[in-house]
Amino acid sequence: MDLLDLKLENMLEYDPDLKSLQGNPQMLYYRQPTAREYPLDLNKGYAEYIPRRGNFLRAFGVLQHHVMHLREPRQLLDQTHFFLNRGTMIKFMGDRTFCEFNFAASRFKGCIYVRCLSEDVDKRNFRPKKTRTHPYKARQYVFTSSPGEPPNPDAPVDERKQVYGVFSAQLGDFRLLYSAEVSGVWNKEPLGDLNDPVVLKRCRRATVRIEYANQTEPRPLWLMQSYLGGIGQIAIAKPNKSGLVCGPIKVVSCAEKLGKCKFNIQDGLKQMHEILAQISSRLANEDNPEMELKFKIVCGSILFEDHLQSVDPPGNFDQKFIDFTNQLYIPK
Repeated sequence: MDLLDLKLENMLEYDPDLKSLQGNPQMLYYRQPTAREYPLDLNKGYAEYIPRRGNFLRAFGVLQHHVMHLREPRQLLDQTHFFLNRGTMIKFMGDRTFCEFNFAASRFKGCIYVRCLSEDVDKRNFRPKKTRTHPYKARQYVFTSSPGEPPNPDAPVDERKQVYGVFSAQLGDFRLLYSAEVSGVWNKEPLGDLNDPVVLKRCRRATVRIEYANQTEPRPLWLMQSYLGGIGQIAIAKPNKSGLVCGPIKVVSCAEKLGKCKFNIQDGLKQMHEILAQISSRLANEDNPEMELKFKIVCGSILFEDHLQSVDPPGNFDQKFIDFTNQLYIPK
């Protein structure tokens, strides 16, 4: 099974000061460090690192914003079966970082919204250990606001400020809409207005991966992330024990890496489709954002609770989105 017709539908940036999403974000462009710039110190500025501290988007925040700013939102809602984010999808595909994951799903106007319950809690209210900050620092060394512009590694890393892509894709008989963080692009020329669908099509998404010595991953989450984000190539930085990247960063093909990996991406997609089918079946007779289907994945097995649970209105949605969507379905 494959993920078909994958499209980048929108790009949005979260402003942590305004606590809101903005369209046409400042895109970051990949730039290969010069030989003189090595070693890259991934621990640099750790004391000034800015963690999220509760200042981040809640479940469905990106997708709700996207829908409410469309010219034809009803058309999208009528065509979409599931609203998710990439992290939830990866857990359905076989993430084994933890032995147990808990989820909730709600159906509203025919669309099913699924989230991982760990997203409801901010676990980053403190400065994480240094190695957890390395991916964000690495981005600062290789992504700049203009093509070819030198980096500014002296600036503090702000984990709260993120750019999100909104993606649509077809998985079997289900049409999916999901959000995912976007680190930057490979494009060598400025892209222009990202509100323009023609410009969006030109975005060649890019990311950088941190790869430590003797690191093994039977289920490579980074390759799943790249696949779901439509990323064709990925930059790999290999720091030593001191957090220094001494050798040149290598750019590799994601398809080539997937071909050499023991994990079969098609099997993971098939597993996700089976889970979505079970959720759809159990919510077939329910359409209320204030009712949730709770379930968990334990060591690869999915366990559903017997009954739906009620949640205080507006559930895990913004009330503005509830009102907006209800208005769309009022008979004219």
